[in-house]
Amino acid sequence: MTKSEFSQAVKLVESGADLSKFDDSNLFGCGLRDFVPVHTTIGAVAKLVQYQARTFAGTWDAAELDEMARIAKRNFLIVGN
Repeated sequence: MTKSEFSQAVKLVESGADLSKFDDSNLFGCGLRDFVPVHTTIGAVAKLVQYQARTFAGTWDAAELDEMARIAKRNFLIVGN
């Protein structure tokens, strides 16, 4: 996943769009060392980022957002929308 694609995922979260329609189940375990890179969509990544790095107050956990960007760059190959 490129930096630009990750930025699109973050913008999708910030837009308040309903992300429940995206299936992010193939991303579960993405932080594990033996996780094999997968093909996915920006919407699925946005759903994961929202869960992992967005606080209940609506702000971002900067450390977790950086960690998600590192994981996404290594493990996610974006296809479609």
